[in-house]
Amino acid sequence: MIQRIQTLFLLAATVFSGLLLTGDLVNLRAGSGVLFSIGFPGLTDNGGEVIQRLWPMTVILALVPLLALAAVFLYKKRSIQMRLAMIVLLLSLGTIILGAFYIIMFDRKIDVTVVWKIKAVFPLVTAILAWLAYRGIMKDELIVRSYDRLR
Repeated sequence: MIQRIQTLFLLAATVFSGLLLTGDLVNLRAGSGVLFSIGFPGLTDNGGEVIQRLWPMTVILALVPLLALAAVFLYKKRSIQMRLAMIVLLLSLGTIILGAFYIIMFDRKIDVTVVWKIKAVFPLVTAILAWLAYRGIMKDELIVRSYDRLR
């Protein structure tokens, strides 16, 4: 049902992951004072010019809000909704892992200092919300199955 608590969790996950599409996730300050940032378009410099596209990160950041929003409207198909919630969870965790990988790689190439932004925790918040939505969908599925056994 669309008015269930998992809908609120999925909508909140959509909002948090949608906010990742704007602004920077992490700023990287090089030893010479040059500032780089990692965000939706990729690695950018202070002027906003894209230095390197980070396609895997861009694709994941675009897919997460779309899948979370699609899961909201699949309330009549709980099995598909559970799968989408789990995919959102895994992709959100993948965003964290991929972001850490990019930071480590840029640190090896250029000695950088990481300046964390508040948006760096949004993938973790999205993953937690997707997990809570998955639990809510699973509870509904178990209730429906128990009613089927009573017939």
